[in-house]
Amino acid sequence: MPYGSHGDLIDHLQRKLGEVEQRKRAGAQRMAALSQMKDQLSALSVTVSSPDRSVTVVAGAGGGVQSVRVSQDALDGSAIQLSSTITSTIHEAVAAAARQQAAIVQEALGGQSTVLESVLQTQAEAFGTTVADLKAKLADERPVAPPRPIDQGADFAEEDFLDERPEERPAQPAPRREAGDEDYIDPFGAA
Repeated sequence: MPYGSHGDLIDHLQRKLGEVEQRKRAGAQRMAALSQMKDQLSALSVTVSSPDRSVTVVAGAGGGVQSVRVSQDALDGSAIQLSSTITSTIHEAVAAAARQQAAIVQEALGGQSTVLESVLQTQAEAFGTTVADLKAKLADERPVAPPRPIDQGADFAEEDFLDERPEERPAQPAPRREAGDEDYIDPFGAA
């Protein structure tokens, strides 16, 4: 037997079992992160307006254009000007959606991925700007994440719940009802 005693074997097996449990928890956390990523990507919607607010474009995950709205004021200019404004606003909306999509994927995959840096670098080169400028734009574009649903089987040992508290509002007292009110029901049964 390669182990000195049964106690050594039991200790070794317990360590191995602990490692398996740790990997199982890590896998469950990765699956939860990927599920959350999928939900965030399917809900992704970015709205961008032209500088003069005459054109508004909504784009989703994968750069799909969901809608284009043109104001009445936009029709006062030339067709060439309107086409140019629509095209540039679509490009901005699709780029913003790609940045948000990359940020969601990066968040889910953590340090394993460089997708966000790749997207920012590519866009910086394409738009003649800097990665730092695009990171600043991304910070402004990112929506506030909705609270995560509670996973009844999750291990919350390392969670920080203080950051996710909704604003507390003072309770409003119920209006006082009197026995003379026509729709008053006495909770104690007195008629």
